[in-house]
Amino acid sequence: MKQGAFITIFFLLFSVVVLADTSEEHQDCPAPISVIGNHVHTSGEMMLSYRFMTMDMRGLQSGTDVIETADVLKDFMMVPTAMDMKMHMFGLMFAPHDKLTVMGMTSYRQLSMEMEEAHQHATEHHDHPVGTHEMSSAGIGDVQLDSLLTIWQRHNITIIGNLGVSFPTGSIAQQVDDGSILPYPMQLGSGSFEARPGLTAFGTHGNWSYGGQLRGAFPLNINASEYRHGSTLTATTWGARRVNNWISLSARLLFSHKGNITGSHPDLDINRSPSHRPDFQGFNRLDVAISSNLIVPTGSLAGQRLAMEFMVPVYQSLTGTQLKNTWKLVLGWQYAFRLL
Repeated sequence: MKQGAFITIFFLLFSVVVLADTSEEHQDCPAPISVIGNHVHTSGEMMLSYRFMTMDMRGLQSGTDVIETADVLKDFMMVPTAMDMKMHMFGLMFAPHDKLTVMGMTSYRQLSMEMEEAHQHATEHHDHPVGTHEMSSAGIGDVQLDSLLTIWQRHNITIIGNLGVSFPTGSIAQQVDDGSILPYPMQLGSGSFEARPGLTAFGTHGNWSYGGQLRGAFPLNINASEYRHGSTLTATTWGARRVNNWISLSARLLFSHKGNITGSHPDLDINRSPSHRPDFQGFNRLDVAISSNLIVPTGSLAGQRLAMEFMVPVYQSLTGTQLKNTWKLVLGWQYAFRLL
């Protein structure tokens, strides 16, 4: 965690340095589409949003070491070899006041995981794979409500505080066809209420914009299945450049930390698969991303934004044997308009 704290501090210092160099020029140059809660609206303004995210996880890793499937099968009855996540995210923002914007988000998730099974000898020793099967789940995720408060604004620098809560609307009782419970990564929600504080700073300098954000998710209770997800902390910083009135390009770094699960599901056998282990769920990860934005400034489609972000990990340290991330793609649409 010392390394994570160092990266987080670096991001904050970087953001402070670049924001200090802002001028009084202003050009609309939004943050990458994956950055949530990074801006506010003026009184009476509303924004609708839709994001589609797809993520691929493939290959096993423990710490920073790549692990062969056959080696893991010596200790477990089956192991995950790949996982695909698709998520449709729907958002609504409204500003009742110039300094306050409220936001609600929910999602529909589609998860699939490929598992490799081992041949079980009379000696209970597993030493080679015998076949694969796939498990899947789909449904509504947790609902998140946030309030975005403008804490400080001067010239082209803005600091926003985020106070949010997540409601456990996503299922944690997803099962396979035989009625057995799916492992932790295949469930649709956390099962717990979560506090979600955050802090965002951003600024502009001519055709450039810069920003940094800290966000956390802290589960507040043990869920109905007798476990609680680990806390999550993310720190990101980005820079964007407007190419013309319609197009901007950006790049960012994202550091993510997640703790292990506390407690365990009573129906998940920890000897069956690494994905059943509550102590094999944490990680530290550093991702790099590039993105583009297409913004309609005038005309009947004014206020519309189409965006894309592609992300790959450059460092990941996993707690226990887990699938490693390979890439993530986010496509998004936003429409801002005045309601009042």
